[in-house]
Amino acid sequence: MGIKIRRARLPEDEPGIAAIDASFTTTSFFDVEVHARSLKLVRTPIPPFVKRFVVYDLGRDWRQWDEAHVALADGKIIGFVASSYQFWNRRIVLWHIYVDPPFRGQGIGEKLLAKVFERAERKQALCVYFETSNFNAPGIAWYEKRGFSLGGADTTLYSGDPASREKGLFFVKKLRDA
Repeated sequence: MGIKIRRARLPEDEPGIAAIDASFTTTSFFDVEVHARSLKLVRTPIPPFVKRFVVYDLGRDWRQWDEAHVALADGKIIGFVASSYQFWNRRIVLWHIYVDPPFRGQGIGEKLLAKVFERAERKQALCVYFETSNFNAPGIAWYEKRGFSLGGADTTLYSGDPASREKGLFFVKKLRDA
């Protein structure tokens, strides 16, 4: 089975993108210790926990991403990535990247992420930047293997949400100097 990556065609791809199972299971999270002038992430074991995601801004005219790609297997959408470019600080913001569970571990996420880096090169962006939950330990490990590192945290990001135990972690991969 060949995997094809192409630009998303909206709105016609929206049902296929929405059908992607973007959940993950984790047995740990990163507790965020805040000190006067530093943050420390402490890996903390937990019983197996399933976190479910949805592409909350799909089909919304207020969404902040403006470029997206899908991965297809036999014509079915099995992966999605979306990004935007911020001109004022010359960075690419990665808003979404998901691969359906049966297709994970096959390099599809890598191919989707490559589209984001191609955009970064076209725009001469200084970095690629994203936010994720401190519960996304599997995703964080995946990003770190691709050269991303912790760039900051927001301990109140999820405060108004039922997921208030979660904290926002910001990761960045520097591409060039200003």
